[in-house]
Amino acid sequence: MSERARAFLTDWLSGHTHPLPVTRRMAEAVRLATSCRKDATAVGIPLQEIRDVSDGDLILKILRALDAAAHLAEDVGIAPEIDAAVEGRPRVYNDA
Repeated sequence: MSERARAFLTDWLSGHTHPLPVTRRMAEAVRLATSCRKDATAVGIPLQEIRDVSDGDLILKILRALDAAAHLAEDVGIAPEIDAAVEGRPRVYNDA
């Protein structure tokens, strides 16, 4: 597995996972897995590398990230009206 794929997935998850009610997390994990695969392919990361860095189950990896986001929001008490600033430029993932 490449560090490029690991960096991509870490960054992608941080930008796409947000606190959700438990009843919506599985459907969102499936939707996000499809989107992640598409985005990885678009930047030239082979899907096998995404499988490798997600331990063979991208949906489960995303579901765990969604769970973590929900628990963190509960623990920290993030105000729902606060929006995070997101830069509009694409990231570049290089093998180092």
